[in-house]
Amino acid sequence: MRKTYLTALSLMLTAGALATAPSASVAAEGQFYLAPGLQWIDFDKDRGLDDDFGFSLGLGYDFTDKVSGELNIFDMDLEGPGADRDLFQYRADMFYNLDRKIGGLTPFVVGGVGHNDFDVNEETVWDAGLGVRYQINDRFEWRTAVRKFWGMDEHYHDYGIDTSLIFRFGGTSSAAPVAQTPRTAAPAAAPADQDNDGVPDSRDDCPDTPRNHRVDDRGCSIVLEEVARIDLNVQFDFDQSVVKPEYISEIRQVADFLNEHDDTVAVLEGHTDSTGTEEYNQGLSQRRVEAVRQILIQQFGIEPGKVRAQGFGETRPIASNDTAEGRAQNRRVQSVISTTLQRFQTR
Repeated sequence: MRKTYLTALSLMLTAGALATAPSASVAAEGQFYLAPGLQWIDFDKDRGLDDDFGFSLGLGYDFTDKVSGELNIFDMDLEGPGADRDLFQYRADMFYNLDRKIGGLTPFVVGGVGHNDFDVNEETVWDAGLGVRYQINDRFEWRTAVRKFWGMDEHYHDYGIDTSLIFRFGGTSSAAPVAQTPRTAAPAAAPADQDNDGVPDSRDDCPDTPRNHRVDDRGCSIVLEEVARIDLNVQFDFDQSVVKPEYISEIRQVADFLNEHDDTVAVLEGHTDSTGTEEYNQGLSQRRVEAVRQILIQQFGIEPGKVRAQGFGETRPIASNDTAEGRAQNRRVQSVISTTLQRFQTR
């Protein structure tokens, strides 16, 4: 019996070789396919069954260029201690093609649920596995997978290898028809996803995106926006415009921020409490804000055009001027500096 299975496998692979044409891309969504093949199972030792081959037949549908669903039946004559038994299995699987190719092979993952029907018992099984597929042309494909089967009733663990020759029909393939020309003059067939970003060239609006960029459904790099900001608050003694030493490190941080973000401009605001005349306080607030500006320019090398200074006198208090503590808070130079950063989302 095993010789019969091996003969069938040889015939199936020979048919695939005869159908070979210039390589095409994986079929696009909207196609049905048939998947005749062979499956070898290494049964759990507690079953008392020998490993063997059986025939399988699948009927599938490509939902997208990555996701396919398949109904599959499998039949095997079992051998082992005692009388021979038959296994008939049917299952439903989902396939997902991975983005990264291995030469001409496309790796995929598969998982599903099914039912084993033996002569003497039956059980529900889950399966999961990994495999590769090779596109022969726009209709034929060869597929092989390694799977693990979990028996849900008696908790058996089986392992299998299956190989199938897939024939697609209906729908449209993602490869455009190519006129037959002499082999010496035929141009090389362009791959369906030349920049390997997971979006077929037929609907890729941004070709040649970097391989490490995550893309949207149009094949364009996804841009993320972030807001970077820094706050400055320098307080002054009564009727003074001299910057106290403890605020130099805070001003240095503002300088570092401006150097890191070349297109950012700092707008400094000078303020006073309400003691004194409005005219005097206006001048005092301007002297205070100019003092901070000159430290940025002269001590930390910031270009003058990147620092603007404006005094507001006593017109913008942040606390009550009726208390000493409130007046101290109002004697200040402050600024909120922010910029919007853009970066590409990576895989």
